[in-house]
Amino acid sequence: MSSSQSDFIKFNLSKLGFSSKQDIIENLFLKSLSESYTRINMAVGKENEIRDRFLKDLHTTDSDIKKWFQLKIIYLDWENWVFTSEYTLARTDITFKLTGLEFIIECKRLKNADKAYIDEGLERFVTLKYSRGDEFAGMIGFITSGDKTAICRGLKDKIEVLGHTVSVSEVSSTPGFNSCHNRTDQTQISIYHLFFNFTITGN
Repeated sequence: MSSSQSDFIKFNLSKLGFSSKQDIIENLFLKSLSESYTRINMAVGKENEIRDRFLKDLHTTDSDIKKWFQLKIIYLDWENWVFTSEYTLARTDITFKLTGLEFIIECKRLKNADKAYIDEGLERFVTLKYSRGDEFAGMIGFITSGDKTAICRGLKDKIEVLGHTVSVSEVSSTPGFNSCHNRTDQTQISIYHLFFNFTITGN
């Protein structure tokens, strides 16, 4: 990233009251998702149905982030088409956007520490299918059965031993952890992993 681009992004973030990309991701985007979880229906559902509960809530509930949506300064997209590193199209689950910053989140429905979370989720970021040129991205595990703590720990253990994993650490502001990875273009990306229970039967 050029110094002029970096200065431009830093200036925009400062006008919103944030000091860095990490600051706005942790203290606005992820915080808003965590707060939304306390308000939405926690019944078991299909992956996209659960995701859409968050999106509807964030767009309709008065909150710190809704004002930025209304002013068209920050945008929230879903099933957003992006070009991969091979210039084929891929579709992301949730994307927060403002000029100079795109934060893409991949969602997965989980009943256990399924390796598909890595193979069909995390690896998409490492191989540049998603978030090419970005320093940060996220994943959300929708836990529909099983123990959230055990699933989180199991996935953390599997991610920790991957060849491209640089580090795995706790993030106090989110219900999950953070992992840093070497990507196929020699850059690094930091992934926030969030886990939410959706184990209530019925509506």
